[in-house]
Amino acid sequence: MNLIRLPRHEHPAPPYHELHQKTVFDSGSRNIGQVENLYVDHDRNLQFFDVVTSGVLRLRKKHHLVPAEAITDEDPGDITLGVDQGTVEDAPPLSDPHAGPDEELQRAAREHYSYS
Repeated sequence: MNLIRLPRHEHPAPPYHELHQKTVFDSGSRNIGQVENLYVDHDRNLQFFDVVTSGVLRLRKKHHLVPAEAITDEDPGDITLGVDQGTVEDAPPLSDPHAGPDEELQRAAREHYSYS
């Protein structure tokens, strides 16, 4: 599926609201990062988002592709995922967060999270 990165001032179709910059918690309530980019289909349905995590001393950022199905709860300032931190960090790498993920990466991510 051909996906596009949603501009920061735009929102995905319901049921999701503004997700940019929300804090992301894993299934164990650990803070694992923030939502950076949203990837939607042509109907603006959220398919994936990327979670940015920081390395030691917050010097190195990593982008982790996450399927929308992983969101189990959405509050005004944060979201909770139905997976643990290790699952997110072990996801296939998102090398260019400014471009939509290609079909191969989408498939690999869905398989990684068991949403295939």
